[in-house]
Amino acid sequence: MRKKIDIHTHATLQDPGMDKYLAVMDKHGVEAALVHGSMIEGRQNEEVLCAVKAHPNRLYGSVYVDLLKPVPECIELVKRHADEGFKSVKLFPNFGYDANDEKYEPFWQVVEDMNLMCLIHCGWLGHSKERAHLHIQSLTATPFHFEVPARRHEGINFIFAHFGGGASYLETVTLLSRLPNCHADTCPGWGWWVWAHRMPGLEGLDFSHVLYGTDNAGDGYERDEHWWTMHLTSMGRTKDDLDLYFYGNAARLLGIDSE
Repeated sequence: MRKKIDIHTHATLQDPGMDKYLAVMDKHGVEAALVHGSMIEGRQNEEVLCAVKAHPNRLYGSVYVDLLKPVPECIELVKRHADEGFKSVKLFPNFGYDANDEKYEPFWQVVEDMNLMCLIHCGWLGHSKERAHLHIQSLTATPFHFEVPARRHEGINFIFAHFGGGASYLETVTLLSRLPNCHADTCPGWGWWVWAHRMPGLEGLDFSHVLYGTDNAGDGYERDEHWWTMHLTSMGRTKDDLDLYFYGNAARLLGIDSE
């Protein structure tokens, strides 16, 4: 069983403080997890705050921000949660905003000043009752829609969830190859799909930019670890690559090694 950090988890309505999930993490060698807020009941920022306060140094917080709201309001939300010890911002650009827009520059400056990273949902976003009334699309939920802030703000580590989405995975490959502050997780489904199909461009990637994330694998952690270990090894990845992927990269970004 490998030492792991899951860079992509959520609280749930059934387990808002994540006490049960922490027991699952202990069972499967998951030493820490980044917990992301969202608009869905049971996964909102308040539940994330409750969970990380209950389990310090195991669960780390990521505040959900809706950039369709006024920028000053978004900035205040970020500052408030950074003061609570949160490590990241979580964004869903599927709702139709372009994060490259100049109006967001004050927001990005605050994210950098507060020493936060940013995990972005990329690609397809499924339906839910909370999102039924929203204008949901995939067009703006791609890595290139974050190129401007990533170029300007070297102090923000950007993580493209689900490996940047299926159709736009080459944007992920491009930015991971060009900008040292760009990273991606392999969270299902598109994150898994891209690697399972051995898409062009993956084999030459620097693995110091690729992170293990599961969207709450639960008791599937054992199976998940086995699949990724065997599959990445079959693609020529070394033990050092796997150590970085499962643990080292996330530990560095979260500052765990220095704590």
